[in-house]
Amino acid sequence: MSYTHLSQDERYQIQHFHGGGFSAREIGAELKRAATTISRELRRNSSEAAKYHARAAQRQGAKRRRAASAQPRIGPEQWATVEARLTVEQWSPAQIASEVSISHERIYQHIAVDRQRGGKLWLHLRCRRKQRRRRHRCGTPRQRQRFHGRRIAERPAIVESRKRVGDWEGDTIVGKGLARVVTLVDRKSGLLRMRLVPNGEADTVMRAIVHALHPLRARVHTLTWDNGSEFAEHALVDIALVAKSYFAEPYSSWQRGTNENTNGLIRQYLPKGCDLSVYSDADIQAIEDKINQRPRKRLDFRTPQYVFDASFNRGALRS
Repeated sequence: MSYTHLSQDERYQIQHFHGGGFSAREIGAELKRAATTISRELRRNSSEAAKYHARAAQRQGAKRRRAASAQPRIGPEQWATVEARLTVEQWSPAQIASEVSISHERIYQHIAVDRQRGGKLWLHLRCRRKQRRRRHRCGTPRQRQRFHGRRIAERPAIVESRKRVGDWEGDTIVGKGLARVVTLVDRKSGLLRMRLVPNGEADTVMRAIVHALHPLRARVHTLTWDNGSEFAEHALVDIALVAKSYFAEPYSSWQRGTNENTNGLIRQYLPKGCDLSVYSDADIQAIEDKINQRPRKRLDFRTPQYVFDASFNRGALRS
């Protein structure tokens, strides 16, 4: 049986029964309507004092129907664009909405309907999964000794403010083997640099960092690391890049929040526990490019690459 909207007469009956203390289930039985229909009607159209007035409810219902009918129809070409951004570019609904004239709520609704019909669009949502689990790393345990370096509290105030490009946060992504991916993120723009390394030895990681950032050395002022042993050669990095390194407090990943959040985006492509040695440098570069060209809400839906380049009014620098 198809759904019909509540009539004005039904709303007056709801007002009468609700005022008499009837429950939604009891009112539904009297009107031969589902209890959920009555409950939704009372929830949407009752006043702050929990009073239900049929005339006001009728006006609100008509207003909502007019607003719904006024929404522009979305054609198949627009939905094709939405689905391509979601499945190929791995954009979020909010990022897609910044480009097309469709709200992110409608995009989520489209994905939900597709799933009900057996579709797979929902599999491309980054937040579809998972309960938060305790974080642990596979492979060689990382040492957390305090290095003889500058503490994060000593960083210039401008670093915390994100007012300039050139303040970087660094980390490594670990898989089930020895291989790792070095990740470096600019705090202001979110620009990402990635390098695949065969192991987590300090000299290997140091060379990868210098290789990734040396082409941008004019845009490197500070570097903030955690206390993993892979960053033990930080002094050599500072010399090569003419920069200053700082260290977060042990077990305080929130002090490098930009890097941590970006690593979460990377995990869409490099799941936890995967063997990183099966990936090529070209694979890692493709992931870097996708993330740098993805619009971000915190950047007013501009891309990290655009914000990074615009800060210097010049084109992108690539190694």
